[in-house]
Amino acid sequence: MIIFVTIIPTYGAEVIQNVQNYGLIQYSPRLMGGWGGIRLFESVRYAKDNPPSIVFQGEKASNAEMVARLLKERGYNAMRVMFGSPILETRSEWGWNDLWFQRMVTIAKTLDLWLIVDYHAYYDSYQFTEQWISFWRDNIISKYKDAYEKLIWEPINEPVQKWNDGSNELTGRDAVNALANQYQQWINMARSSGDTHWIVVSAVCWWNPLPMVEWFPRVNDPLNKTFLTMHFYYFYKYNKDKWSIEDAVTHADKLFHQTILPAIELYKKPFLCTEMGADYGTETPPDAQYTGSSGYSTVTLAFIQRLIDNFDNNMPRIGYMLWPAGDWSQAGLYGALNVWGKLLTYKPFP
Repeated sequence: MIIFVTIIPTYGAEVIQNVQNYGLIQYSPRLMGGWGGIRLFESVRYAKDNPPSIVFQGEKASNAEMVARLLKERGYNAMRVMFGSPILETRSEWGWNDLWFQRMVTIAKTLDLWLIVDYHAYYDSYQFTEQWISFWRDNIISKYKDAYEKLIWEPINEPVQKWNDGSNELTGRDAVNALANQYQQWINMARSSGDTHWIVVSAVCWWNPLPMVEWFPRVNDPLNKTFLTMHFYYFYKYNKDKWSIEDAVTHADKLFHQTILPAIELYKKPFLCTEMGADYGTETPPDAQYTGSSGYSTVTLAFIQRLIDNFDNNMPRIGYMLWPAGDWSQAGLYGALNVWGKLLTYKPFP
């Protein structure tokens, strides 16, 4: 059933931008661009040479604040902060902490940044559906639904429809339908709790025999404030036989024109890529320029630059978050933001 509705969120005097008529439903999706991979823990982590904070009086700037400040300087307007599975993650510095999150919100408010809250896990929505929803309800939605209008909820990072031991795997249409059910339960929880923030809904991960445009779950959000997302990389392991700038650019174009734009049309929802990067994967190509989680090669840089060009030049423009900018990524305080991130060309974000 198609509902005729116009959603114009109220954000004080903020100008409504990028209003597009998606079929018969008019959305006003926010345009966001920035970087992710910043752990909540980095809001209380301090590099030796960090200057005084401009957010917390009398403190040194945290690593998270330093990233936020650099994002603003470089013309971005969003950052994606993450915490690992409360069920499966055992490293405390990768987990959830109320104080750390409150500090992240304060940083975002002070610097006027959108804050994408990334539950950075894979199996929880399928294997632990009830616990996953309960954690969000009791620890985040109930406490922070009125905390900041520029929060974006990302309920699950890359939802895999199998258990973390590899068993009980679903595939094809069964996997997509199961994921739709999980997201619908989450959306019902959030909206019944009075939450009105935008929500990110991911395609099923990581592989499915269906055409890629059919990987996205169909959900019903009474506020029509849901983004579609899918994450994009060009890994050497799977492209050795055709590894070239030309093929990387072709691949980026195919993803954009055969998956992203058709998905917007098919599902009548806006798209926000919450993660994409120049990481070449677990095997090192001959053109590698930098190693580790912030690594890149000549070919992968061409791939990500082409995707950015496609997103920036689309009408209306489509938002994206690059990866990673965390201090854990073997590249210093700013991660890839200060490695291949310095080499990108892009349009600033309002």
